[in-house]
Amino acid sequence: MNRALSDLPMLAPMLYTPADRPDLASVLSGRRDLGVCSIAVCLEDAVHPENRQTAAEALCRTLSSLEAVPRSIFIRPADVAALEWLIEHLPLEHISGFILPKATVAKIHLWVERSAGLHTLLPILESREALDPVGRRELAQACAAHPPLITGARIGANDLFSLLGGLRRPAGRTIYETPVGRVIDELLEAFSAHSIRLCGPVFDRIQDLETLSREVSEDVHRGLHAKTAVTPRQVQIIWESYLPSEHELEEASCILDPDGPAVLGLHGAMLERACHTAWAHRILSTGKLHRAASSIEIQPH
Repeated sequence: MNRALSDLPMLAPMLYTPADRPDLASVLSGRRDLGVCSIAVCLEDAVHPENRQTAAEALCRTLSSLEAVPRSIFIRPADVAALEWLIEHLPLEHISGFILPKATVAKIHLWVERSAGLHTLLPILESREALDPVGRRELAQACAAHPPLITGARIGANDLFSLLGGLRRPAGRTIYETPVGRVIDELLEAFSAHSIRLCGPVFDRIQDLETLSREVSEDVHRGLHAKTAVTPRQVQIIWESYLPSEHELEEASCILDPDGPAVLGLHGAMLERACHTAWAHRILSTGKLHRAASSIEIQPH
């Protein structure tokens, strides 16, 4: 993968896959038609506990057999002991980092320590601390304490549903039409204070692409940076939803024009340089990343 696209995992869909799937080599090597995405190889909830060590050993053999990988690959260990084993045995040149499931403040600091501060960590916000106003602020502070190892985090909807009284995502509803939607908004408030980027949760109603599209649109408008996919069929919808429109790109360019006015009207909207500069930078950088990703070998083969 073109390492200039270091921000891609925080924009492209992260496609989850169990570590014990029989065709894992074709997924990691790029032979599978997956579209623009990064890969999260799960050794936690997606693998039966008694099979995790065997799956980890097979993953190490698979990655060692590959000369190169075309996508960013993140590994999700079940616990800190598994993290330490993987650091010792994985071909680390082939992976981009580790996913920290069910992140707590204590786990964040422990995983940074045990990884010797050398490996990117991507915490998943899906513990009881994420439901607590004080806990959310402390999670954000813990992530912000470890730059550049932690630049963003992802939101784990299914665990949050479970913690909220054993709920499950209702069919036909976006996450924002459920109690977890309020939690996401409050996580965004806590983490934005520390400039930590958040990515949206999975949409596990895999046949309902229409509701997925509505939900991703809400993700984008709230400022979430990407979304996790659980099937390749979701990847293109998520990826295209983050492509800025021509109107947005034109507005962003006008806002950042050093010779332009402080306030102007365009497309029926008032644009203010003082208020909209951060938005404009984000729109232009997102558009640039989309163009760059389209020109390298992370598109379908």
